[in-house]
Amino acid sequence: MVAVGVLVIYCVFKRTYTEESLLVIRGFGIQTSTSSSTYLSTAATRFIPTTQIQDIVIHEAFKGFEVRFYLAVIVEGEPDALVVFPHMLPKREILEQVWRGSRRCLYDAKS
Repeated sequence: MVAVGVLVIYCVFKRTYTEESLLVIRGFGIQTSTSSSTYLSTAATRFIPTTQIQDIVIHEAFKGFEVRFYLAVIVEGEPDALVVFPHMLPKREILEQVWRGSRRCLYDAKS
């Protein structure tokens, strides 16, 4: 009976999806956010000021026997690049659109 109760509680609070987002604010920086797998935990959010962003790049890596592309932000003073959509790993075409839009917003002089 206890096992059924635990299973019901787990199913109620478990999410069937993970939300990941990238918010680019001209002149300020970027914010990444990843929701947790349960409703009880908060999202992991990080803000990176424009002054600390060295570059935004699309890298490729192996996942199993396939090549996957990922969007990464190279942050000044950090040894590792920040992967933007670590759980979703969208296709390259989608990453290219996000990459172009992010660079245009961060680095274009237009107001």
